[in-house]
Amino acid sequence: MLGKWVRFLLWQPFALTCRRFPLWPFRATITRPVEGVVCIRIDNAITRFLSRFSGGYDYAVCYLIDGSLMIDTGFPWARRRLRTAIFELGADRALNTIVNTHYHEDHTGNNDLIAEICGARVLAHRDAVAEIRFPGELAWYRSFLFGPPRVVEVSPIEGAVTTERFQFQVVETPGHCPGHICLFEPHEKWLFSGDLYIAAELDSQLGDADGPKWISSLEAALKLKPEWMFDAHGSIFFGAGEVERQLRCKLEFLIAIRDRVQRHAASAQTIEQLTRKVFDRRDLADWLSRGDGWLSLISGSDFSRGNIVKSFVRDASRADASRDP
Repeated sequence: MLGKWVRFLLWQPFALTCRRFPLWPFRATITRPVEGVVCIRIDNAITRFLSRFSGGYDYAVCYLIDGSLMIDTGFPWARRRLRTAIFELGADRALNTIVNTHYHEDHTGNNDLIAEICGARVLAHRDAVAEIRFPGELAWYRSFLFGPPRVVEVSPIEGAVTTERFQFQVVETPGHCPGHICLFEPHEKWLFSGDLYIAAELDSQLGDADGPKWISSLEAALKLKPEWMFDAHGSIFFGAGEVERQLRCKLEFLIAIRDRVQRHAASAQTIEQLTRKVFDRRDLADWLSRGDGWLSLISGSDFSRGNIVKSFVRDASRADASRDP
């Protein structure tokens, strides 16, 4: 209880201040990769530095489609710069729908801002609604890097989302977290992939990751045969062959982890020991983190290799239990 009061008295004023005056100035980069799609990327010196080592996990982009649909809304500290970008683009006059690909704060952090400016409705997978509507307390590093999201009304998304020119299918793609979705435009062959991809070999994840489901989701995305992939952390891939190559790289990476978990699980006594066997690298970060990855060092193991390893162990345990008479 004392910790909650300390957090409230010290953190709340800091958080309110950072929403208006971030400690590190943000810049917005606006690009138009294809007609009908505007990419709004907001970052600063800190996120650019971290991105150099982490595959881009530490910032998120917003995609404005047809002027009326926004896919993800970035992280709360980017609020002031995003507001400026919306008015510069004239989106305040037409933006009426927000789709969150999942509930993490770097994708939902400005839902309230867009709803306030434009009166836009917020949509998400039914399994993500409660997490977005009632955001939990974040780990310290996530609060510091991204800021805490505010409460906003959100409704379950249906099977399709339409704009004046485009119609998107809602594709359920759990794995990165429960309730993760992608949006697919079948005529344009666009896949707005949320965090389905992120980076092909990003090996650390939060505790809500599910490796087996992630593998199934990647297989489902490949069957769509997309010709464009718009990743929620700024990577954009063009061409059916290139998109397939990137998705397969991610798929093969996760399958390799699954296979190593299955190979070493019987001889490991703890998740920590199993993680060291699965990721048998030998550099300074691995030594300092005891095999859990350098991102675990700055996140207190909240964001770690052990989380994805554990998800494969859970799946194997469920499979064994289902085979018992």
